[in-house]
Amino acid sequence: MYGSVDPVQLDEGPRLVVYQSTDREGSTFSLSPAARRMLEARFGERLHASPRIFVAHPVGAHPARDVPERLHGMLARQLVMLLTGLGDQDLAQAGEIEFRDPVTDRRL
Repeated sequence: MYGSVDPVQLDEGPRLVVYQSTDREGSTFSLSPAARRMLEARFGERLHASPRIFVAHPVGAHPARDVPERLHGMLARQLVMLLTGLGDQDLAQAGEIEFRDPVTDRRL
């Protein structure tokens, strides 16, 4: 975060950076400021961004092992839809989703 560049645009193409904070109860997701600005510029009033969303972990799930696979795989698009209010066609134009730690800015 501090002194780092928010990598919304990399050599491979645009990235939609989503910050994820996880504790034993669940994970909180939010768009990076740069991702939000990029989406506002591209989609204008079609963007209905939520500041953050929380997803509780299933009972018995191991956060370090089970959660990233489920949330970054099967549910990634749905999480971004909830954060942005955009549909599949719009999100397909927004770029790849990249989950990052909001404190370290490390890719998850």
